[in-house]
Amino acid sequence: MSDTAALDAAKVAIRTATGRGGRVLYAPSVLDEAADLLSKLFAAGQEHRIEPDDWAGVTSLPMGVLDVLAGRYCSRVELTGAELHAARDALIGELAAKGMTVQPGLRITVDPLPDGPRFGYQGGEAPVSLALTRDGWDVRVDEIASAPPHPIAAPATEDGAREVAELVRKILRGEAPNPFAAPAAKEASA
Repeated sequence: MSDTAALDAAKVAIRTATGRGGRVLYAPSVLDEAADLLSKLFAAGQEHRIEPDDWAGVTSLPMGVLDVLAGRYCSRVELTGAELHAARDALIGELAAKGMTVQPGLRITVDPLPDGPRFGYQGGEAPVSLALTRDGWDVRVDEIASAPPHPIAAPATEDGAREVAELVRKILRGEAPNPFAAPAAKEASA
């Protein structure tokens, strides 16, 4: 398997793994990093005649890669005060540049868009809020009884803030899956 074929297989596997939903949202740069790492693991397996599909019989290698990267970006984030403020300011500026109404605070609140989906209780209108903490970026519906925040695997940097802003824009426009939707109920088998 060539490096290109391994990378292509890894991109498909990562896209499939993230398409199943989950609590963690991933910035594009982290998905690229996951695909690169997974392609190298696939290539290492190839040296031992282990095909990418062979891994599925014993483990989810794509999910393992995503979990490792989520662990890196969603915990133990160490920032100086200046780095934290620079990333938060970049997020606020990028959201505003994308035409969103932003309210800075401990959590950065972003109002829903007039033509976008509704995330509040029983489909009501509620803003979303974002934070950058020692646990990395997160997003939640800004309501008293909302579910815990969804971690966002993204660098805690100004570039990461721009990726987070684009992810939020897509969510608020309905261009990305709704991370706040209740999981679909599974049909009972007969």
